[in-house]
Amino acid sequence: MKISEILAKKKTLSFEIFPPKREEDTFTLIDKTIKKLASYEPDFMSVTYGALGNTLSNTAMIAKTIKDNTKSEPLAHLTCVASTRGKVDSVCDELQNYGVQNILTLRGDIPKEADAPLFSDFKHASDMASYIKSKYDGKFGMAGACYPEKHPEAESITSDIEFLKVKQDAGMEFFNTQLFFDNEVFYHFLLKARKAGVTVPIIPGIMPVTNYNQINRMIQMSGCKVPLKLLNQFDRYKDDKDAIEEIGLIFTSYQILDLMANDVDGIHIYSMNKSGFISKLMDNISYVASGFFK
Repeated sequence: MKISEILAKKKTLSFEIFPPKREEDTFTLIDKTIKKLASYEPDFMSVTYGALGNTLSNTAMIAKTIKDNTKSEPLAHLTCVASTRGKVDSVCDELQNYGVQNILTLRGDIPKEADAPLFSDFKHASDMASYIKSKYDGKFGMAGACYPEKHPEAESITSDIEFLKVKQDAGMEFFNTQLFFDNEVFYHFLLKARKAGVTVPIIPGIMPVTNYNQINRMIQMSGCKVPLKLLNQFDRYKDDKDAIEEIGLIFTSYQILDLMANDVDGIHIYSMNKSGFISKLMDNISYVASGFFK
């Protein structure tokens, strides 16, 4: 089933996972992480792959595993970086054979070590989405990404939202947002997007914080703003792993509860393959979630 069809009926719960770099770790991901996440009956699971598509074969296989062994729909990622029409056709044919009906297209991060041309047939995610929609006659449901605090390379939030409308016009049927920590930022972004004519569902993406160094990496990678209260708490307990995890768990729980109270289209959780932490998080919000995702 296309995820857009699910979104037309209900609020969605979803998790993002990533294929491990080492092949030998794939079994653990499937046997433990996916099984545990599936127990919360998410509507879909998003499967990433690494820079230059270096885990792409694993991505397709894991998407198939989700399709065959859970009640969730898999959402396979594809990036423009190092992709050609031939490569995209090959991947889409494989996904189609596996019964995977949903693809999320991204431009992709540019690896520092890249020494070959990165963009040949597709420069923007919208180009790839439009190509797949046309080539496969709408058989795939298309999704995209958006940035509540704007893409780091965008001139302004206004211009970034204009490109979001281009993505929608190219066939993207819903968007997952980049991580953010301030819900007010998301609410303002959502209002601007709706005023600009973006009508498809926009699902907030939530990244649970589980360790001190993770905060700095997130700021560097995404440019997201971190509330001063959270930074102060992390600074106070930076040498206490258990305290940091508890602070992150409480903060993320309240962030999700606030989003639910404001009637968002769904909740997308970047699991980082940490099913143990996700279990604690889902337990924290279980009562409200049981009514929200029904």
